[in-house]
Amino acid sequence: MSKEQNGTENPQNLSRRDVLKGIAITAGVVAAGAVVGVNPIGAAHAAGKCPGITPKASLQYQPHPKGKEQCSACANFIAPHCCKVVAGSVVPEGYCMAFILKPA
Repeated sequence: MSKEQNGTENPQNLSRRDVLKGIAITAGVVAAGAVVGVNPIGAAHAAGKCPGITPKASLQYQPHPKGKEQCSACANFIAPHCCKVVAGSVVPEGYCMAFILKPA
């Protein structure tokens, strides 16, 4: 199988398994912090660092919304520019495959 066919060369051809693995790792880090009484998301955000560890390309992050779905409406969004899942800074109008609508 060539690199183009298995998705290792082009980050747009990521498998669902890779995306879910990244989300699971992030959830595990948060859960482990809760067990030992540490809030890794709050501590990282307070230090000016965004807690997400999954690369933007893995989640097909884009700096514009997908219809009505955008970062500012996602349960993973940490205002003003962070995400619990996506590594690095995000924009409130952005979108990625980890989108989960905030509960009402």
